[in-house]
Amino acid sequence: MGTTTFSGPVRSGTLKTGETNGPNLGLAVLEQETSITQNSTTAVSSTLYIPVGSKIINILVDVLTAFNSASSAVLSVGTAAAGTQYASGVDVKTATGRITPTFTAAQLAAMSNVSVLGVAAPTPAPVVVTVTPTGATTAGYVRVTLVYAQQP
Repeated sequence: MGTTTFSGPVRSGTLKTGETNGPNLGLAVLEQETSITQNSTTAVSSTLYIPVGSKIINILVDVLTAFNSASSAVLSVGTAAAGTQYASGVDVKTATGRITPTFTAAQLAAMSNVSVLGVAAPTPAPVVVTVTPTGATTAGYVRVTLVYAQQP
């Protein structure tokens, strides 16, 4: 099956050409995902690139194999490795399953307009997912899904 790439954003609804506002016109929701596998005592990061100005709607963390580090294994999401601009303190050590982070007001504000150094740029904005273990780790695997919408 083939795919098509375009710059977007995708608007959907029943309005006619030329009509831009209305109660049934909305932006398509998109997603990207990445996986992180343990690497002993080293923090592991993975970078996703979303269109500049996109709004992050949610971050889903699927802990498929809990990290078995000595004390803790914490997942964060930000603009650089171990950054916490979008999510922080997500425990990937104690249980498996889906976790939706609890966001602070500052994180929600940052998620509403992703940019590069606060300025819209022609390059995609990086979103870096990091798991930082404390103590030796021999198991651990998480899949992180970033749900977002491109802004017009």
